[in-house]
Amino acid sequence: MVIGAVGGPFGVHGWVHVRSFTQPAANLATYRPWQLRRGTDWRTVDAAVRPHQRGFVACIDGCADRDAAAGLRGAEIAVAAELLPVTDADEYYWRDLVGCRVLGEDGDVGTVVRVFETPAHDVLVVEGPQGTDMIPFVPEIVRAVDVVAKTIDANWQSAWSGGA
Repeated sequence: MVIGAVGGPFGVHGWVHVRSFTQPAANLATYRPWQLRRGTDWRTVDAAVRPHQRGFVACIDGCADRDAAAGLRGAEIAVAAELLPVTDADEYYWRDLVGCRVLGEDGDVGTVVRVFETPAHDVLVVEGPQGTDMIPFVPEIVRAVDVVAKTIDANWQSAWSGGA
């Protein structure tokens, strides 16, 4: 499960900026070992992580200088899903939402292909027969999520069909 990404180099001794996708962001430092992915290449590493300004920096094993750090830019940071805590009944990992069918007021809206965060709330990107919809993941719209059945019941009518 992807929990972050490597940014640019930090200093000259191989440290890198890292961006956390965890909630809270500091949880990035608690999961071990990390798996770095660039393209289709995976590598398991350990890392020392510390806060820096509004984010984090990390010293990744085997990364000893600025050039090596620059070579890691853009790598995804992942961990085994078993390392993550079990969610409460009304909490979901984004990976659990991707692939769910969204059922709206007029039937099948489509399938969740991506989830992203905005300052206000998370947003489901749904591909369906009428095109792409971006559905706010808020209680007023998302009435129920069944991760076992892979369905989301939403108070939603696609803008493509004249609603919204």
